[in-house]
Amino acid sequence: MLIMGGYNGTLRVVRIEEEVWAELQRRAIPFEDNPNSVLRRVLGLKNNELVRDSTGKDEMDSRLMKLVNMVGQSDGRHLKMRQNRSGYFGISSDEGKLFGFVYPQRKRLKVEVRKDWAEKVGRRDWEHELQNGWYNTGISSVYWFIANDNEDAYHSVARLIKALRRLST
Repeated sequence: MLIMGGYNGTLRVVRIEEEVWAELQRRAIPFEDNPNSVLRRVLGLKNNELVRDSTGKDEMDSRLMKLVNMVGQSDGRHLKMRQNRSGYFGISSDEGKLFGFVYPQRKRLKVEVRKDWAEKVGRRDWEHELQNGWYNTGISSVYWFIANDNEDAYHSVARLIKALRRLST
């Protein structure tokens, strides 16, 4: 059984066979997709960049929108961010390759990327390193924090994301 949100905030229950469920899982981008986003992609429907809650309101807050806009201003390409079930946003390339996460916190945003990718784009100024942090794969991840009112931190992380997006294409 698959439960999907309707446009007016209602939930729809869709019964599917195991074979169909397995195919949806096969086509999903790990830690990023849900059944609805897979079906939208397969059906050729425009993917909603913002996640809607049950009332139809945007869940992406103004801090995330600010970061998205800063990244998109320089090259005209929009940053793709999708919320997953844990409440954080995956940052991906146009091809769907996941290269980072943004965790909204009360007084700041926390941005996580793979350590080796940060080093490839020349960044070694992270605020925290987590051994075995990238999906528990043995690969370290690093974090930057953006205080809600720190314009310099927003610009610094936007430059990092732009460089990572170029690297991931």
